[in-house]
Amino acid sequence: MQLIRQIFFLFAVFWLSGCAALVSVLIPLEDVAKPTGPYHVGTQVIHMVDEKRSAWYGEESNGPREIMVRVWYPAQPQEGDQKAPYIYNEKLIGDVVAEDFGIPKYIMRNISNINGNSWSVAQPVNEKFPVLIFSHGHGGLKIQNTTQMEEMASHGYVVFACDHAYDAGVSIFPGERIIFSKTDIPEGFTEEEKWDLRRVQLDYRVADIQFMLDEMTRDNFLSVALKNSLDLDHIGVFGHSFGGGTSVVVASTDERIDACFGLDTWFLPVPSTVLNSDLNKPFIHLGQVRWKEEDNYLKLDTLVGNNSAWSLRLDVQGATHYDFTDFSQFNRLTKRFGSGEIAPPRIRKITNSVIREFFDHYLKNGPALVVETYEKLYPEVIVKRY
Repeated sequence: MQLIRQIFFLFAVFWLSGCAALVSVLIPLEDVAKPTGPYHVGTQVIHMVDEKRSAWYGEESNGPREIMVRVWYPAQPQEGDQKAPYIYNEKLIGDVVAEDFGIPKYIMRNISNINGNSWSVAQPVNEKFPVLIFSHGHGGLKIQNTTQMEEMASHGYVVFACDHAYDAGVSIFPGERIIFSKTDIPEGFTEEEKWDLRRVQLDYRVADIQFMLDEMTRDNFLSVALKNSLDLDHIGVFGHSFGGGTSVVVASTDERIDACFGLDTWFLPVPSTVLNSDLNKPFIHLGQVRWKEEDNYLKLDTLVGNNSAWSLRLDVQGATHYDFTDFSQFNRLTKRFGSGEIAPPRIRKITNSVIREFFDHYLKNGPALVVETYEKLYPEVIVKRY
């Protein structure tokens, strides 16, 4: 009887898909989970222009490099402040996500109903906080891990993320200028040409992060209040998929970075020179148990095997690639489009706690992670020590 009800439910959804009001009732999307920290969270969107770099490679190289940046930070909201939307330009973004995941567009029309927990352009708390920089995956978006952004900001971090233009699913600039992803590999490329091109793209991503770091000490784009809240002696970097690889390369080349975290990282584009050198930074990887590309975790093992600093690998049974983003958090139907068996609140708890405890220890001198505690609390997590 339960199966019959589910079939009838899905049939009704597809039959009534032309009516947005009915779809919003039949397929409601959950709000972003409330963060657990003591601080309110503010957020701002900032348009940054790097006059020293070209916009992209090849035919797209005209003009300077532009990136749209979103920042989450501890805030003190004032009377009259408004909550920021989870996502701006929701129809366009929803269509991009629908196309990428093969999700019917009418389901993604509900994305505008998702509420976040951040106050728009709220006054920053008048203290200094460690800085985190996040890098999204291939074709991803700067808001794809808002759950973690708000959680970390509520616990006393300032978190920056940008859309890596031309590699993000879509970048929307002032004046409604739109740039879609142009990082698909052209047909006919050899394996060597394919990875050479990926490394060009990786270099752009790394330079985006270093540019944001540079701007944290300048007066070009950040408000005085936001700039004054940055503790630039304590900086961490983290990312998902291609963004995890980006984070590794930044951490290996930039002495300003103190700690690095990977979320189901795509290691294949990371140059062998990085994998075979000493990262010399604490590093933790949280991801699915195995990749289809078997060499991916072999490269992870090579990286951490050469790292003289503390390293840890945590594999989550029942999780898939996109469970380490917001993707699985909003509706159970995502399990039909790529999320795994693990329950959304469970993967959220694991991800948030590991990220926070790691950065609390290395950026705030908090207690060290106790691996045995993780093994007891999360039996679905396979721990690999190095």
